[in-house]
Amino acid sequence: MSRHAERYPTKSAGNRHLALLRRIDELNTHFNGSLSFVNNWTYFSDNPSAEFDQLTRTGPYAGTLQAFTTGVRFRSRYSHLLASRTSTSRLWASDSERVIETARHFAAGLFGLDWETSSLAELEVIPETVDRRADTLTPGDSCLRYIEDTEYGHDYGLRMLGRFQQSYIPLITDRLLSQHQNGALGSLTNMEVFGMQEMCGFETLVRGSSPWCAVFTEDDWDNFEYARDLVHYYRAGPGNPYAGAMGWLWLNATASLLRSGPEAGPFFFSFVHDGDIAPFLTALEILKDPIYDPSLPTASAVADRVWRTSTVMTMGGRITLERLTCPGSSQDPFIRININDAVMPLPYCKSGPGASCPLNQFVDFVQRRRGEVGDFAQVCGLDGDPGWITFLHQGPTT
Repeated sequence: MSRHAERYPTKSAGNRHLALLRRIDELNTHFNGSLSFVNNWTYFSDNPSAEFDQLTRTGPYAGTLQAFTTGVRFRSRYSHLLASRTSTSRLWASDSERVIETARHFAAGLFGLDWETSSLAELEVIPETVDRRADTLTPGDSCLRYIEDTEYGHDYGLRMLGRFQQSYIPLITDRLLSQHQNGALGSLTNMEVFGMQEMCGFETLVRGSSPWCAVFTEDDWDNFEYARDLVHYYRAGPGNPYAGAMGWLWLNATASLLRSGPEAGPFFFSFVHDGDIAPFLTALEILKDPIYDPSLPTASAVADRVWRTSTVMTMGGRITLERLTCPGSSQDPFIRININDAVMPLPYCKSGPGASCPLNQFVDFVQRRRGEVGDFAQVCGLDGDPGWITFLHQGPTT
């Protein structure tokens, strides 16, 4: 079982970048100091409005390449599961162009380039609409209270980001402005400077490197990493009151499949946005912080935090839940968590081989978490909804 994030920048980042490009064009000035490269710099897309939030196709870190390569790696690692298939395999993707494209490239790497025409696999697209209610891959789009709560819902992370930006970005702004005489740059907002930092990563994905990276110091980048952690922490991570219930939805469905074992099917692959992985991590409590849970500070960065999204929610990040049995052993199965090709033990259950967790203990944990995070339908204000996912199964659609 795998839950995969495609390579794409967030829509809010896209808006920041487009605004930054407009600002650079409107200034029509000569840039000095660390920004002098801007005088001859061109954006990495001729049509940024249309192409910014799509899968990258060029450069050594192209999203299409990584998705295909990941499929090949899974084919190598789980070839015995491929051989055990008795029918067409189903994969699922949320209804976003970049997500669907990621799923298709992954399937080509896993099943072969002819995976669709040869009926080796089929891709089912799950709408990202509120009417899906609990039967969704994107609970942030169907949890009504999360959508409507202007204080602690979806925008909570952006608000907490703003608080932290105020603690570190003004120093960067002063440094950049000091390199230009007579107020040539005018002023820079916190979001404009933050957009410059984001530009480093996104341009690197497309071109392999970016001059924006050299604009900032090591301390600046440490603060940027923390800022990104804060966004996810309070938008859909442990700091958000709705995140646990949203993540438990898919965790529960997956636990049921793991408990059923091979009879349910050899593997299940779901493709979503990075923002939909954060709730799952929250429900799983794999990054639970004994010191800062459930509140990460916004006044300054804390270096000893457990919640670090750069290690788990990377571009093209993936979480794989493996069901293990030991040959010749009468022991019950075990569950192991593999995140971006690295085994990450569950802090509360790792007594099995290879830092795995006994399946029965894992199932008990999932049921206990429901009592702690709440029922999805109730937490989200979805009266009358059964509160579970129905499409996550192999075999014909129903």
